[in-house]
Amino acid sequence: MSPRGIAAAVAALVILPAQALAEERIRVRLEGSDRVEDLRLEDYVAGVVAGEMPPSFPVEALTRKLEAQRTGKPWDIAAGVLNQVYQGRHSPAARSAADATLGEVLVLGMEPVEAYFHSVCCGTTESGLAALGRDLPYLAPVDCGGCDDVPGARWRREFSAAELGRIAGLGGPADEVRVSVRTGTGRAERLEVGRGGRSVGLAAADLRQRLGFSRLPSLAFEVTASGKSFVFEGTGQGHGAGMSQHGAAGMARAGKTYLEILAHYYPGTDVVKMY
Repeated sequence: MSPRGIAAAVAALVILPAQALAEERIRVRLEGSDRVEDLRLEDYVAGVVAGEMPPSFPVEALTRKLEAQRTGKPWDIAAGVLNQVYQGRHSPAARSAADATLGEVLVLGMEPVEAYFHSVCCGTTESGLAALGRDLPYLAPVDCGGCDDVPGARWRREFSAAELGRIAGLGGPADEVRVSVRTGTGRAERLEVGRGGRSVGLAAADLRQRLGFSRLPSLAFEVTASGKSFVFEGTGQGHGAGMSQHGAAGMARAGKTYLEILAHYYPGTDVVKMY
């Protein structure tokens, strides 16, 4: 494996200021505590590789970019699923990848991008606007096709009418749930949840968050009634915007380089050396 191929195992690069330091650092608040680690950026990158993608994935699939979380808080980014899953430990391959991509950043016009990613898209990625409220040119839907048959690509979940009614604030079990608006890629955008002739509209993303991201894996679903429950049958895992991790793995197995993978999932972007 070439050094550039190993370099593709990097899972995230933090958005940098215009004048990056020779040795960029990042403060990470560890999950479930107030403990903050001050790390070399490449040590953080190696830890995220270990936390976000299976070691069995081809290394060309593992490069991606982080959104900056620089605020007035005493840390730059947290370590949970809403940011990046950072693990303090990492494999030799992850360490080599981080070192090999030292200073490489995914940019659009020399500005670091918000390179969101997800697990499985099942055919087409989602726009950044529809998935995350981020109307960015490089978060446009693209064809994938490399993750249709991976484990978890198709799923079925059942939720009680009582739970759905409670989430919708109906004061009792729901007797109707339907998708009322879909995005351009066919994912649910809004739902109507009804009881006794009264109907409440919910953003599909809000419903997913309230139910739990792992319980409702994606917004590419159909809903049917089943007794005192509603069955959600769908495809994909995650919000759908940006890079599909399993799709990237499929591209890597087909011989694509990490630069080709990034260019596909984030159209119009480039990888440049910034520090």
